[in-house]
Amino acid sequence: MSCFIHHMINKGIFNEMGILVSEEQSDELEEKIAKIVGLSGKDCSTVWKEVSKWLENPRLRRNLKSQLAP
Repeated sequence: MSCFIHHMINKGIFNEMGILVSEEQSDELEEKIAKIVGLSGKDCSTVWKEVSKWLENPRLRRNLKSQLAP
């Protein structure tokens, strides 16, 4: 499983957002999230650090959820 997707699954973040995640789509999802937070192509730890900030901010978290929703 991809870098920070694993952390998000273990913490139940996708479940809270109502987003189903499979191992097959983890790389694609990770790149999509990186793009949403403005860090497409950056290394995993840099992206995860920014994603963590988004998850702590209710407005940014809603934005992330809306862009990930099917």
